[in-house]
Amino acid sequence: MAVAESRELPSLQFRVRVPEQVLMRQVGEEMVMLNLARENYYALDPVGMRLMQIAEPGATLAQIAERLLEEFDAARELIEGDVRRIAAELIAAGLLEPAAPLP
Repeated sequence: MAVAESRELPSLQFRVRVPEQVLMRQVGEEMVMLNLARENYYALDPVGMRLMQIAEPGATLAQIAERLLEEFDAARELIEGDVRRIAAELIAAGLLEPAAPLP
């Protein structure tokens, strides 16, 4: 995958989902994740947790950013940049993967 390999930031139109091999559980105010294929454990703060919850069934980064804008008090540019950056990191870690576009 070009985004994960090059560490380029994906566009807001990029569609992602949580792979089947990733288990997610909320523990307190964090999201704990286990990538079964890589046997790696990860934890995300409340904003990262919400990003993963929105992405789980499949969503574009723009859709994720819009939902976060509704739920968190931050500037659009900040949220959009953070979503793109965090998505690139999660793709590289195998916690998100490209999702097929909707018909």
